[in-house]
Amino acid sequence: MAKKLMVIAGEASGDLHASKVICALKRLNPEIEIFGVGGEKMKRCGVDLIYDISEIAVIGFVDVFKGYVKFIELKDLCESALIERKPDGVLLVDYPGFNLRFARFAKKNGIKVFYYIAPQVWAWGRGRVKVLKKFVDKLFVIFKFEESFFKSYGVEAEFVGHPLLEDIAKVENLDVDFLLSKYGIEPNREVVSFFPGSRIGEIRLMFNTMLEVGKILKEKFGVEVVFSRAKTICEDEFFKIGGEDVKFFKFVDEPHALLKMSKVAVVKSGTTSLEAGILGIPMVVCYKTSALNYFIGKLLVKKDVIESIALPNIVLGKEVVPELIQNDFTVQRVFELVKRYLEDEKFFSEVRGELLKIKEILKFDFGYKTTSEIVAEKILSML
Repeated sequence: MAKKLMVIAGEASGDLHASKVICALKRLNPEIEIFGVGGEKMKRCGVDLIYDISEIAVIGFVDVFKGYVKFIELKDLCESALIERKPDGVLLVDYPGFNLRFARFAKKNGIKVFYYIAPQVWAWGRGRVKVLKKFVDKLFVIFKFEESFFKSYGVEAEFVGHPLLEDIAKVENLDVDFLLSKYGIEPNREVVSFFPGSRIGEIRLMFNTMLEVGKILKEKFGVEVVFSRAKTICEDEFFKIGGEDVKFFKFVDEPHALLKMSKVAVVKSGTTSLEAGILGIPMVVCYKTSALNYFIGKLLVKKDVIESIALPNIVLGKEVVPELIQNDFTVQRVFELVKRYLEDEKFFSEVRGELLKIKEILKFDFGYKTTSEIVAEKILSML
């Protein structure tokens, strides 16, 4: 009888990472039946979607309450699907607010539970470790320090490398001059890129500050200032926030290509900062949220394991790139830090050299196999 796997990925990034594991699973075992919660990428891999994640996109502690009804709907749907279809295992990808609750339900119904991309309990929500220990059979972690952290609490954790290396490998060897030409930028022109986020709430909080910095940099240094635009965000949204000044700047919807042609990047805290680090792009990492979300976050964050918010600093175990959080995220501070990168070649080279170490730290020595292939093999061996 063919094996059956239920997969739950509640966000776009989870959909991406889950889809790669699913494709690897299908190559290894074409007969495997996979169903669950995800998005377009999982669907393209042949997953029978029982719920589309576009229905549950939320951000921040406050907004979660607004989507409470949808979460209950999703919970009931997933629980019913598990009981009716009786999978051999459940693969939960990130999305801890929902997935940790579902892990409990699945395990209590005798289903093996795999978790890929661990909740960041080393930063906040330490109580969740007990749930992982009790209800997750195998936790696949993407940072080496996570393996020892979780094992110290008795969780069955294993480092499998970081999936971003698969994505970044596609742009590492791209010709920068080709990219500059593709986006209408003069050859050899220095590019300073800005990444205000992929959700409209983030952009509303961060874009205007970045826009003002961009205007000053363009005037004082003559650099090409380019903004990243997530494919899910219409360019008109930037005009609504920033006004007519927006028309003087370029927008690119291919973030990896934009990073590759950047000399310096100003990045909202998150995955993009790690992508920039893998490519060795010196950066300023920024974070700003609503006053209430920030207040709640301050109460919850633990600093006994990790003190930084910037992923490059977390991976390297020290502050290599500057972090501007909440009220420190100002036009003047961002400008000063970018200015130093542009004017101090020694400092620029030192930071770049440190960042280039990230790739080796994130690698998992498993021959030519990708992280997704490793995870897929381990899941099949345990089903």
